[in-house]
Amino acid sequence: MRWWALIGAAALLAFGCHDQTQPGPEDSGYLRIADKDEVPTLDPARGYDTASWQFEDMLFNTLVDYDDEGRLVPELATTFAVSEDKTSYTFQLRRDARFSNGRGVEARDVQFAIKRVLTPATKSPASEFFRGLVGAESCTTGECRIDGIQTPDRFTIRFVLRQIDPLFLHKLAMPFAAAVPEEEVARWGEDFARHPVGSGAFVLREWQAGQRLVFVRNQQYFAAGTPRVAGIVRLVGVNDDLAWLKYESGQLDITNIPPPEFPRVIREASYQPLLRKVTTLRTQYLGMNCRIAPFDDKRVRQALNYAVNKEKMLRLINGRGIVAKGFVPPNMPGYESPVGGYPFEPAKARDLLAAAGHPNGFNTVLWIRNDDTALRLAESIQQDLADVGIDARIKPIAWASFLEAVKATDLVPMFLLGWEADFPDAANFLEVLLHSKFIGTNNNTNYSNPHVDELLDAAASSPDPDARAKLLQNVEALAFDDAPWVFLYHPVAYEIVSQRVRDFALNPLRPARFDRVWLADD
Repeated sequence: MRWWALIGAAALLAFGCHDQTQPGPEDSGYLRIADKDEVPTLDPARGYDTASWQFEDMLFNTLVDYDDEGRLVPELATTFAVSEDKTSYTFQLRRDARFSNGRGVEARDVQFAIKRVLTPATKSPASEFFRGLVGAESCTTGECRIDGIQTPDRFTIRFVLRQIDPLFLHKLAMPFAAAVPEEEVARWGEDFARHPVGSGAFVLREWQAGQRLVFVRNQQYFAAGTPRVAGIVRLVGVNDDLAWLKYESGQLDITNIPPPEFPRVIREASYQPLLRKVTTLRTQYLGMNCRIAPFDDKRVRQALNYAVNKEKMLRLINGRGIVAKGFVPPNMPGYESPVGGYPFEPAKARDLLAAAGHPNGFNTVLWIRNDDTALRLAESIQQDLADVGIDARIKPIAWASFLEAVKATDLVPMFLLGWEADFPDAANFLEVLLHSKFIGTNNNTNYSNPHVDELLDAAASSPDPDARAKLLQNVEALAFDDAPWVFLYHPVAYEIVSQRVRDFALNPLRPARFDRVWLADD
């Protein structure tokens, strides 16, 4: 899954803009959007946040993708077959896909992309997803020779696994597995992130750091008539309130709705046809570093769960969410959570803190994304913690720096973050965020429980869906008691579009797609 900043607007896109970087006359046929923060990266091997994925999806293609109902369908592949023992997957690639440098896409480009993810020097957060390939272990011990990725001819690629992986097709739908031309990575090196070359619907034309990104239609894209806009201008640098003013003045085409404006917008009939809404497969949480005292004591972590008033937090975001009772969103397909949440009981929190040796509380630091709404939510949590004797100093920092900081095992004691599903399966929350092998990449609370690891390993190789679901439920029950998170809420996302935008839809699983959007005449 991708990291998501804890923002009260709970939108799939957060928009802002720079006065100095308004779209010019040449941009009149462009979709205009914006964001407070820079895009962390456009390198599909490294991006693991919603902002990066939003645009990597525009620039690159994977063998398979999801349709609007969340079903896996071919994208670069035309057909695929799975062996009877479910350890071999063979794909036939379409022959009309071309990179934006003009070269045709071949099986070796997918092979290179996954090999690159597995190479330690790449520092990809997705390396664990593909460790099940035969020979993947060679990438950590020397030359990366993966016998489990075979290319019998230019347009055929076969993956061979050491054991069954029920999620392997889903992993191939993530941008990490997108086809990438090796010669362009060699040409640009570390700068490939800012000079991406893919086979997707759009091409990056311009990236002015701190100002704007401009994407244009890929004239060689294999899907006829797609994309339907000339391009996209994505501005960088202001908060949601200013973005709303720009939307109201006709300078942005899509935006979220700032909390002060939300009650009015929801009431006014003129806005109703322009609203888009979806319940997301996302969990917002307060993470506690299990390696930093006093959060190395589960009684302290449980105490914080009882101390934080989640209903009050939802009021701050105009009710745009539902209280989280566990790790996995309640609308996750094929999964029923076994846990019932922590109620708001400050007295119980005080008792647990006293039992853990902190009758007078303690001092700590709460790290957050530098965002006005995140700050409001953090201040609400700060007040709740103060009521039980905990003095939490709030530390706001920029989004990209924040994502790096929380990966350090001994730096951040407590942080606000969210996780959005990469694919519709509970393991994408439970394994990726709780297994000890993901410490340093996605398990940012540094949570480690050997029994949980054993159950997750068993679920990862179980061919029986019912048995696998039971294993995952046991994982959630154990981790819920260990409480590395304070479970906050599952967002309901709202966006509003301008009168000229057509065929824009929100998706509970993926960032909004722009390849089908078109603009009516002004």
